[in-house]
Amino acid sequence: MVSGPVPDGGSPVVVCPSCDGLGFAVVACRCTDGGDRLLVTDGMDRPAGEPYRDCLLCQGDGAVGEPCHDCGQTGRRRAQLVLTMANLDTGAVASANVVPGVVEPVPWPGDGGESWYLPLGPLLRDLAAVVGVESWTDARQPGSPEGPLVLLPRAWRPESPEVARRAEEAAALAGESLDAWRVYLGRGRPAPARDPAVELGRWCRLADLLCLDLVVEARQQPAGAGLTWTVRYEVPGTPVPDRAVGHAGGLAGAILATSDADVCCGLAERGLTAPAHRLAAGYQPRTDPPVIDLDRLERRILDDCASTAAVGAQAVWRDGHWWHTTLHVAGNSERFVEWPTGQIVTRQTVLVRRGWEPPAPSWQGPAIPYADCPDCDPRSRLKRCDCRLATGRADPDCPRCAGAGRAPSLLRCDTCHDTHRIHDGVTVTVTDLSSRVVHLTWQADPAGWRAGETTWHATGGGVQPGRQGWRSGRHLSAPVVATHPGGKPVYRLPALFRLEPWADMFGVRPEDLIDLDSGAELDHDLRHGTVTPRHAGDDPLTAYLRHASRGRAGGRVFVLARRPDAPPLAHLVRLVLGLRLAVTITVVDHSRNAGDLRLVQGERWDVTIRPPGGPVALADPPTRPTPEAATVFCLDYLDLALAAATPTDPHTPIPVPQTPSPYDIDDPVPLLRRLARHHAGQPVAAHYHPGTCQLWIRDHDGVQHLATAPTLPAALHTLHL
Repeated sequence: MVSGPVPDGGSPVVVCPSCDGLGFAVVACRCTDGGDRLLVTDGMDRPAGEPYRDCLLCQGDGAVGEPCHDCGQTGRRRAQLVLTMANLDTGAVASANVVPGVVEPVPWPGDGGESWYLPLGPLLRDLAAVVGVESWTDARQPGSPEGPLVLLPRAWRPESPEVARRAEEAAALAGESLDAWRVYLGRGRPAPARDPAVELGRWCRLADLLCLDLVVEARQQPAGAGLTWTVRYEVPGTPVPDRAVGHAGGLAGAILATSDADVCCGLAERGLTAPAHRLAAGYQPRTDPPVIDLDRLERRILDDCASTAAVGAQAVWRDGHWWHTTLHVAGNSERFVEWPTGQIVTRQTVLVRRGWEPPAPSWQGPAIPYADCPDCDPRSRLKRCDCRLATGRADPDCPRCAGAGRAPSLLRCDTCHDTHRIHDGVTVTVTDLSSRVVHLTWQADPAGWRAGETTWHATGGGVQPGRQGWRSGRHLSAPVVATHPGGKPVYRLPALFRLEPWADMFGVRPEDLIDLDSGAELDHDLRHGTVTPRHAGDDPLTAYLRHASRGRAGGRVFVLARRPDAPPLAHLVRLVLGLRLAVTITVVDHSRNAGDLRLVQGERWDVTIRPPGGPVALADPPTRPTPEAATVFCLDYLDLALAAATPTDPHTPIPVPQTPSPYDIDDPVPLLRRLARHHAGQPVAAHYHPGTCQLWIRDHDGVQHLATAPTLPAALHTLHL
């Protein structure tokens, strides 16, 4: 608990224990991990600490000096932890300065008074009451609402002299110096309760609508560390991952720690080798919502994990049923890696497979035709060399491939994105992850262009079909709408093969269509139906389908049609000013590009948070399609902005912001749009810091200052806008 008033500034500084105050440390060289061997095998028995005599780093000494990252090479650490609670709805900010003597230590439960820690949960709840929030999350990473766990050294004892106790508390707080400013974003309403069984049932129903597998997996961890649980979507035929990062808190804990974005993340990367199939005509998902018995499901998976030679188990939701299977070791793969020491390390990867495969889903239709990728080798890192880009032929004098046309590369193959297949068809699924799903089947048919469409609406009583059928396009053509400077034409396909019109059905803007897997903006060509064939005479539709399907699991493209869940931009500005930081909003209006589908359309936004007093940083160019998307991106990386705003000198205390009366901010979106339209094609920015708003523009001469005023409307008024 708080023992006395919370200081507004100042903090003790302690000697960095990692480097003893030197700013650098002499540590064991990496070569000692492998011993005196050129070829090192992971897990191989070798003399502990023996250096490699020909090491390129230590020349056989076994020790190297390196800068101390814990203290930033200063030799000192700041014994200060600042906790800040910010209300996203109102912009109110309250902070507490945690230094030795502020929080009264309490014994660790069940340890008999041998271990003590600083309880920060009551302090956070006091701050939440001040700013009026009922639920909050750590901006650094979602974690416990009780705040960071600050364990005191074993030498701390309540009966020790006060000077000794404060010294031990300072050492404990200095251990948090890498993340010494913790900001918690709160809302004025309690977080909605989540029932694990209900959440899993919703994902099962969505899996039926999306024609995907929902996989619940428990995996044994090395050295008897127990089970970790993972819940994810997969395309049928996806191999079992070699390593699975999960949650150790049981199935219910794993579900509560997983969001809709998490369950979809990595869908394409996991299924690069999954076979591609069209959706079967006439398939109808089950109409009744599944009722999940979570305890029974978990017990069955645990029983499978306990079977002989099993390294884990899975429950696969497919076709409205759970299919259970064990996981077994299927062999090993070997990979060679060169260390900076000059040693070669062979790394063994354990391959895992299912004990048996569930039956093929009823919604799986005929296979999509494909050809092997001519530009990469699935058995090696050889990929098409850049010398072939211009003429299509290898340069005999090329230093990378020596005329072979292929060279080693760690990048993805530009032709297939490492699927090693070129498909002549693709299935596009558009959804809002709640009630509506649209499946589009695009294919190149010998009889002409064809596109299929299936629409489902999920309601409380089941799934109601919408439109369904095929449309032929033999009479359709793809006109040339632009020409690249090199002479290559840009074709635009008919509306059947564009995704932009589907935004209206879901009640969103075309800019809100994003990739479900990665969260990135939807591909420009897929939105507008444009394609630039690589070679003259190539069929535009075939080139379009091959471009759309590369790097996609099972030849499927998943599109999320939903507005970003973001606070208004004015709220973000108010919050940043309450934290005593500065924020720059950059926007560029691309209205001059209208009609030229080679170029960016619409607007681009960026929101950047900086420490106050620094130079104004205009994003060049802004990359987010909407102000909401820019706000979400800014909040996702707020922890980096906080780290940059923390003083690097340990003798300079971290500011403790207190803003009980939030700033009054006008909505900057319509005002900045007016300024951007006036300077179409040029990035313009509003730079806010407490008490001032500045307007800037980037032109051919660099960044130019336009106006300064107390508010954005006043700054625009000086420009007569």
